[in-house]
Amino acid sequence: MKLLLARKRLKMLTGLFTAHLRYARRPLNIYLAVTNRCNLKCYYCYGDYCNRDGWREFTTEELLQLIDDLGRAGTFLLQLQGGEPLLRDDIGELVDRVNRRAMICDMITNGLLVEKKFDVVKKLDSICVSLDGRREINDRNRGKGTFDRIVRAIELTSGAGIPTRINAVLTAETEPEDLQFLAELARRTGSLLNFSLSFEYEPLREGGPTHHLDVSDDQVRDFIRQIIRLQDEGFPLQFSEKSHRIALDWPFSYQKRMARPEEVPAGFRYPKCYHADYVLFIDSDGSVYPCCNFWGKPRFNIRTDGLKAALEGVSREGCEACYILSYLDRNLVMGMKPGTLWHYARKALKELK
Repeated sequence: MKLLLARKRLKMLTGLFTAHLRYARRPLNIYLAVTNRCNLKCYYCYGDYCNRDGWREFTTEELLQLIDDLGRAGTFLLQLQGGEPLLRDDIGELVDRVNRRAMICDMITNGLLVEKKFDVVKKLDSICVSLDGRREINDRNRGKGTFDRIVRAIELTSGAGIPTRINAVLTAETEPEDLQFLAELARRTGSLLNFSLSFEYEPLREGGPTHHLDVSDDQVRDFIRQIIRLQDEGFPLQFSEKSHRIALDWPFSYQKRMARPEEVPAGFRYPKCYHADYVLFIDSDGSVYPCCNFWGKPRFNIRTDGLKAALEGVSREGCEACYILSYLDRNLVMGMKPGTLWHYARKALKELK
């Protein structure tokens, strides 16, 4: 299984190199929400999935066709997300189809159904489980009693040899001890750890949430400095130190998460963005986005416009730079920056041991 994943990653790297040589737009990485449903009510969720009553689900046939079409279009990594993807009764069939297409099959999950559906989970190439910190902050964010079940899910997946990532959302109530706890949990379980900075988003429905969780700029910078310190101490963080340092140097308030070319100061160094060119997000209503910074304002929908038109038409609409850690790191990889590629190569080699 690990050797197969290594071959898939090498194939993706080759495809990335070819896309650069040809200056070709190609959907290398697709993040696909396969359901409008979720069994949690995380108050910071930009997708507002727990309130999506009456939204039409993709049928099994629609998703199988979409997976096939993405495979033919050149997708190498397909992340199944939601909502909670394990809520779908056909999730095993979807995972099997992704594997049959020889794409990297990744999943992001809240972890609550991992044990129940482990027969499906063990077929994944990798998995990301959401945990926000120690019991108090996690259960405040994600629901009372979720902490133990999520930790159990992380132990199950990592113990089974499935490459496991822990993702934590940092809010105004996160404390330094939460970051330390998560780093130690990642080390103990052999998982990778990454952090998401909460941000303001557009509501997807009238009356939907509009808050941005009120994290101060000083608090964000303190978070990033602690993350860098944990990385320096050898804890298994997923993203490269370069990504963290770029985010630390963000020349605006963190309430401004996107900047146009004319707004960026001359001295601020940041990676070229490849979202829309190599990376796309497809929501469970069919909306297509270059990234979650555009959430709630889709210009294309695969149900009404078709996949081909969406892939060709979606754009960053003048966005030049942001501080979202996962996007920075992904853009460094997509830009084939040697330091970041080596950062991930070392982690991949460690997985093979």
